[in-house]
Amino acid sequence: ASIQGQWASFEEMRQAGLTKTLSVSNFSPSQMDCVLSMDTASKPLVNQLPYSVAYHPGKSVADNTKRGVLVQAWAPLGGSLGGRFSSSMKGKCAEIGKQYGKSYAQVALRWIVQTGASFTTQSKNKDHFTEDLNIFDFQLTDAEMAELSALA
Repeated sequence: ASIQGQWASFEEMRQAGLTKTLSVSNFSPSQMDCVLSMDTASKPLVNQLPYSVAYHPGKSVADNTKRGVLVQAWAPLGGSLGGRFSSSMKGKCAEIGKQYGKSYAQVALRWIVQTGASFTTQSKNKDHFTEDLNIFDFQLTDAEMAELSALA
């Protein structure tokens, strides 16, 4: 089925009250434009992409933002498609985090937020969830952002 045909089906489900919003995953700019060119009542709210300090292709956030779509990073701390965090990447994040009293993971997640994206994480450990959300009491400098961006 075509992207437009699939989107039309999703739109019918939304209109039937089966979901409140519609989002996509791993859409390229051309795929997003295909959906946005349709005359429908809704557009994708979020494009969930592999996006991290270790893997951030091109202008992912800017390409989606200019289309009015939010980027949500999946595998924000690395993963098979989210980019593996090398020990040097973890080390650089940890080094930056030391001055803020933050872990390497908190620095990596803060970088995502400061690029204009959001993230989703998963864990069976409640402390990890708490740590993941404790990233809004510090801000990375422009130099730190550039240093982290250059790691990928």
